[in-house]
Parts: sequence; structure tokens; C-alpha cells
Amino acid sequence: MSLMSREKVPILVVDDQPEGVLALEATLAPLGHPVVVARSGREALRHLLHQDFAVVLLDVVMPEMDGFETAQLIREREKSRNTPIVFLTALSQGEVPEFRAYAVGAVDYLLKPFEPDILRSKVSIFVDLFRKTELVRRQAEALREVLQREHERERAELYQRLEAERLRVREEVLRKEMEAGRHHQRWLEALLSELPTPLALLEPGTGRTLFANRAAQGLAEGCLVYEEARRLRPDIVLTGGDHRPLSEESLPAARAVRGEVLAGVRVEWRSGEQQGAALAFSSRLPPMHGRPETALLALFDVATLTK
Repeated sequence: MSLMSREKVPILVVDDQPEGVLALEATLAPLGHPVVVARSGREALRHLLHQDFAVVLLDVVMPEMDGFETAQLIREREKSRNTPIVFLTALSQGEVPEFRAYAVGAVDYLLKPFEPDILRSKVSIFVDLFRKTELVRRQAEALREVLQREHERERAELYQRLEAERLRVREEVLRKEMEAGRHHQRWLEALLSELPTPLALLEPGTGRTLFANRAAQGLAEGCLVYEEARRLRPDIVLTGGDHRPLSEESLPAARAVRGEVLAGVRVEWRSGEQQGAALAFSSRLPPMHGRPETALLALFDVATLTK
């Protein structure tokens, strides 16, 4: 026996007469299903608003709102539109307006006094129908949930694939941009290396020389652009235009990395009988091709004298 076939299904009894209610409860008791009692049509409508029933056993003759009016209101509501209604009446068969009963949505009617077995048989049919309808509804709901989960899973997988593809394309673009930047940098360095004007690219944060062309490396043995060259050549003296020795902080390269814009600052050097002079110019290059801001130092050789 399935779980659905063991579930109790509520039955709604609508009768304003206590003895009629007792008779119906006694008749339906062997079925084992809960019986909900309404003493009027309005009370029945309140129950139907909050609960589903396998069948409504509805008395025809009631004060204020009779069974026909109650049945019509039951059918007008979306929630109870398909709930089976069985009329119960003490009127004789000739007095029951059958066409009206079916017109307001009744599926059957029984005359009082009715045969208990017949009533139980009819109610059992509606209970089985309710169970099967509920089973189909639950199966449909379960199927919708399965399809929804499958849809969400497929959507999540699609999103992951799209995100992975987006990241792959982004990495490919960055790789190509970096590769293009490296090619451009190599091309630029090759071009600068051939220029006769001494040029150097300096890193503002550290003061490190990123690049110096051949002319800058040969000018004053590279001491104007490389700190290492100055340590290797302690005999070279670097002075300003006033012939006073320059400290490390006052050298054109150091001033350029600090952000100073040099416009023809004179620097001189002397090593034994060799001496020379240059004019220093500097500017800042903006970040490009993945490289940070860079200081450009240009040195124009203005004198190379040999005594």
C-alpha cells in the first residue's frame, strides 16, 4: 500500500441540523477519514478557503443561504471550483429541481433517508479521485522541481564555461598585449641604442637605471647614468656648472627620478687629464605597456677636452 493510499482525506459536511450531522458522521466513520462540519453555507465557504476536501456533502434546505446558493459560490472560487458537491435533501424526488442542482455544479444528489452503504461507496470514489489527483499534482510538482534543478545546473555549467572562456580570452589578450609591449620595448631600445644623443630611462621609485643607450654608456664612462659605474671609477670627479663637486643626491639622474624637470642643467666631469661637460634634460614618461611611470634623462655632450 502506497503512502498516498494511506493518507487521510478530509470530507466537508454542510448541514444546519444537529441530527443530520450526527447521522452523516456515523455513516462516514467506517471510512476513517476526518469529517469537517459546517453549520451554514458561509461557514462552509470559510472552510473551503483554507482547506481542500475530497467531497462536499451539502444539505439543500438551510436558512439564510441554501445549498444551491452555497454551491454556486463554491464554483465561483478558483480554489474550490473543481471540488465535487453531492446534495443531500429530505425533499421528495418530485420536489428536487434536478436541473438546478446540476446547473450549480453538483455531481450527484441523494434523498434522505439514504442508504449508508451507497453514501460510503460514493464518498470512497471521490476520496480515491482526490488521492489520484493529488498524486498527479505531486508528481508534476516533483517533475517541475527536477527540471528546475536540471535547468539551474545547466545554467550554472553554462555560466562556468562562459566565465572560463572569458578568463581565457582575457588572458590571451593580456598575453598578446604584453608580447606586443615587449616587442615594442625591444624595438624602442634598439632604436634608442643607435641614437647619438645619450639617453637613459630611470625608475622613479628606486632610482635604478632601466636602460641606457650606447652614447650614455660611453659618456663619462657611464658615470652619469649608472651608480655602479661611479663606484668602479672613483677617480672620476663630477662637478656642477660652478665647478663644485656634486653629491649623489644632486646628480642629474637623482634629481630626475625625484620628479624634477631638468632643462639644461650643466654637469662636468674630470678624470686625470680627461674632462668634459654635458647639459642634462629630463621628463616623465607615463605608464605604458604594463610598465610604470619612467623618468627620461637626456645628456647633450657639449665639451670633451684633452690637455
